[in-house]
Amino acid sequence: MTFCHRCGTDVQPDDFFCTKCGEKKRTAQQAPEAVSPVIGEQAPVQDLHYKGVGIRFVAQLVDGAICLLLLFVIGSTVAPMVGGTTSDGFELTGAPAVVVQVLTGLFSILYFSFLEAYWNGQTLGKKITGIQVLNQDGTSIDLSTALIRNILRIVDAFGFYLVAAISVWMSPRKQRIGDRVAGTCVVKKTRMSSP
Repeated sequence: MTFCHRCGTDVQPDDFFCTKCGEKKRTAQQAPEAVSPVIGEQAPVQDLHYKGVGIRFVAQLVDGAICLLLLFVIGSTVAPMVGGTTSDGFELTGAPAVVVQVLTGLFSILYFSFLEAYWNGQTLGKKITGIQVLNQDGTSIDLSTALIRNILRIVDAFGFYLVAAISVWMSPRKQRIGDRVAGTCVVKKTRMSSP
């Protein structure tokens, strides 16, 4: 049985990091290779540089602007159908407003999920800020993992992402709730993007 050299927690043979404190497992042998986010390339698991609230907030501002643009496009499309157009644009209340909000939420989740799964763990905001989402073992995430972490944005986003910020501050791997459930982390991007 192997124990974490930092906190003493039992570490499973397949784990590269302690599940309690996030410390990289020390071994006398070379760590097994993990699949790099570059498709088909093998790369040894390296120390991951977990990213905190500040840089993630900047990435979220960029991605939030894209989601706001989605809201405008969807609202502008729905408004003429239900008589919600005004001289200044559109104004929706009641059921049409709920439809626009739900559609915007769904498209936003898909925006984050598809890009993180198929664009090297990055949305546009993450690409600009030089961060990416990976599995805890340093491998690239798939679509189901990306969907899990992004559906949980609904919880993390309470209080203008205060829930997410508190979760990141309290986590050794700087994970928000969506990251903890999906088994992902946000790190400094150090690998080449997929072709």
